[in-house]
Amino acid sequence: MKNRAFTYIEVLLSVTILGLVLIPLLSQFYTGFQGNVTAELVTQSIDLADEMMEEIKSRCFDENAFPDEPVAPGALGVDPGETSNDRTTFDDVDDYHNWQKSPPQAIDGTVLTNFSEFSRGVNVEYVTVSGADWISFATTTYYKRITVIVSHPKISDRRLETIVSHY
Repeated sequence: MKNRAFTYIEVLLSVTILGLVLIPLLSQFYTGFQGNVTAELVTQSIDLADEMMEEIKSRCFDENAFPDEPVAPGALGVDPGETSNDRTTFDDVDDYHNWQKSPPQAIDGTVLTNFSEFSRGVNVEYVTVSGADWISFATTTYYKRITVIVSHPKISDRRLETIVSHY
């Protein structure tokens, strides 16, 4: 009767081959995990941008009787009687011009949990059509471009833009 057990050299050789095969395989799992983390951060930043954009779009184009009573050039930003730290006082789109918070907050000022490394900012500008492009305009127009930018140190900034109209 023959002894069919593995020798020490066979076991050692098998473990070495297994180790050489598993190391690249495990590195792929790590790469996949990092990709999932990045995708989650991108999704969160887009959600934060979208939430802010929807809040802004729910406001009036302008609190004045625009265009019947045109707003003075450069009048973008918080108006008298409104507070830059209290978004509940914002009543038109341009009140959000140059607004920024880090970490992001709900409209009532409550810090959004699990978003401490994110920051959110808004830019509003008058624009007009020039050919096929929208260009910034120094005086009031019937259109405003809203840009929401969400930043996080581990991913590139996410920008969400839209044009709103007085009409």
